[in-house]
Amino acid sequence: MRKLLLMLILPLLWASCNKQETEPGGGNGNNAPNEPILEETIDAAFPFTPNQPFGAIYYCGRLGSQLSWYFLFATDNTLQVLFTTDAHQNYAFNGSYTYASDELRLQMPGGPASPFPQGLDERSTLIMPSMGLVGAFATPQMVCVCMGHDLNPQDPPQAEANYDCPTINVQAATDEDNAIELMHRSVPYEFAVPGSIFRQQDTYVSGVSNPQVRRGYGIYRTDGNRFYANFRLAQDLYEYAAPGQLPVNLEPGVPFTDHNLISGQIQAGYQELTVDQLSPESGPCRLR
Repeated sequence: MRKLLLMLILPLLWASCNKQETEPGGGNGNNAPNEPILEETIDAAFPFTPNQPFGAIYYCGRLGSQLSWYFLFATDNTLQVLFTTDAHQNYAFNGSYTYASDELRLQMPGGPASPFPQGLDERSTLIMPSMGLVGAFATPQMVCVCMGHDLNPQDPPQAEANYDCPTINVQAATDEDNAIELMHRSVPYEFAVPGSIFRQQDTYVSGVSNPQVRRGYGIYRTDGNRFYANFRLAQDLYEYAAPGQLPVNLEPGVPFTDHNLISGQIQAGYQELTVDQLSPESGPCRLR
């Protein structure tokens, strides 16, 4: 079961393609906050209030299933469950949820056409706050990690807003190229995911034909023109859970060897992003 859950969750939340074994140098701004300081800043900027309706989407792995499951929560306490079959067919079913007494309860009627013929009635065994929202949760049957939300007051000017960052020279013969994407479309239902972020890090070594490629998905929050992003939610969940709280043993790791929490500045009406951890002295990442 452990391998099954990792297979379901990690391709989306911890995507990494290492074509070479060379370790990237990792760009770093001179005054970039380290992760413990950044965690304190994020917690102070986005305090968590439990037992409130919320709008967010979660990528889930369910016991006994090899399908990709998505649970969408709306602020009116409605719930939608999306899944993709092995034949790449997409289905959606409606249900409801409550969030009270520090517990999520997920419900959906049964029926012969339902993904849950006997109905769905599951209660959370764990809720992990992150960035002021439910970052991840578990029930006796599944583990879910947030991949987007509706808490940012403004979206970028376009879906799949892709930003090209300046090349960073990290060593004499090593260069690093980064791209940041906001509101990606990694859910196979033809809609952009609000509050989502994707980073791709390509490391080029002189004399090596192919770059080393690392990719990671996460969520981001804005505070005025400042933004903060977390690419390590699955690892956070693993560290947050007590023994026996998850239905399987989850050991996900993190996608990047340098920064899995980042911060920065939104500029020129989302036309530019400056990332504190990616050598901001080289210039902003520009929308393309």
